[in-house]
Amino acid sequence: MIIKPLQIPMILESLEALKNRLMTDHPKTTVVQAEWAKRNAGYIGEKNVYYFLSTLEETSYLIFHDLRLANGEHFFQIDFLILTSRFALIIETKNISGTLLFDDQGQLIRTMNNKEEGFPDPIAQAQYHKRSLQKWLDAHHFPPLPIDYVVVISQPSSIIKVERNQPEIRRRIQPVSSLPEFIQRLENLCKQDQLDAKTLKKLSKLFLKLHCPIQIDILNEFALTEKDIATGVQCPHCRAIPMIPLKAFWKCSSYGTHSRDAHTQAVQDYFLLISPNLTNSRLRQFLHITSIQKARRLLTSMNLPYEGDKKARVYFQK
Repeated sequence: MIIKPLQIPMILESLEALKNRLMTDHPKTTVVQAEWAKRNAGYIGEKNVYYFLSTLEETSYLIFHDLRLANGEHFFQIDFLILTSRFALIIETKNISGTLLFDDQGQLIRTMNNKEEGFPDPIAQAQYHKRSLQKWLDAHHFPPLPIDYVVVISQPSSIIKVERNQPEIRRRIQPVSSLPEFIQRLENLCKQDQLDAKTLKKLSKLFLKLHCPIQIDILNEFALTEKDIATGVQCPHCRAIPMIPLKAFWKCSSYGTHSRDAHTQAVQDYFLLISPNLTNSRLRQFLHITSIQKARRLLTSMNLPYEGDKKARVYFQK
C-alpha cells in the first residue's frame, strides 16, 4: 500500500519556477539550469523506481516516498522506505547514466564519453540512513526491526561494475529491474513477524506525522533577490512574460494566444520564489494588474486558504 505517494519535490518545483523567471541573459541562468537538470534527473529516477514498487502486492508492504525525519537537531532523508511487519527496506535511488564503477576504495566513478566523474558513495549514504532510522526507532520506543538497504540504479541503460569483494555490499547494488527480486529474497530471509498490526499502524502514522519537508529559500540559495525575477503572467505555450490582462482572459504578448487560467501558475511561482503568503496588493504588483476587484476575484477563484478580512486578508499556498 502506498502510504506516502510519489510527489514532485518542492525544491524541483522552485527550480522550475526560477529557471522560467530569471531575467533574460542573467549570469546565473546556466547554474540554475544545471541544478534543475540534476534534480529533475533524480526525480525521473525515482519515478522509475516507483513504477516497480507500485506493482508489489498491495497488502504486504507500506511504501513511503521521500521521508525526512529528525534525530535531535539532525535530519535524514530516505528516497523510499518499505515497511512490513518483518523488516524495513531503505531504497537509495541513483539515476546516473554511463558506466558506473563501485571501486574497492569506496568510490562511485562514472565514465561517459571518455570522461571520468566521481559521485558520493551511495552505499555509505544508505548505511547512514540505516543507522539513523534504527536510532529513530529506538528513540520512539519501537521494538527491534531488521533494517536492510539497497542502492538502485534507476537508469536502465547504465552499466554497473562492482570491484568491492564483500558479498554483502555487492548484493545491495541493483539495477531497477531487479528490485522486485531483491525484495522477494528479503522476504525469504525475514519470515518472523517483529511488529504486530497495531504497532505497524502506529509506526506508519508517526512517520507521516513527524515527516518534516525541507524548507528552502531558493532565491537566497543562489544569492538572488526579487529584482532578478521577471514578474507577470507567463504564457503557457511559448513562455513569454508578461501576458496582457484582458477582461476574461490573458493574451500572449508575443503570439496573441489566449488563456483563462495562466495566472494560476504565476501565483504558484510567487509562493515558490517570493513568499509563502500573498496579499491583494502583492498579487496586483506581481501579475501587472491594477483592479483590486479583479485581483480579489482571481484569488477567490483559486480557493486558497486565508486569514483575516477585507484589506487585511492574507492568502497562503494550498
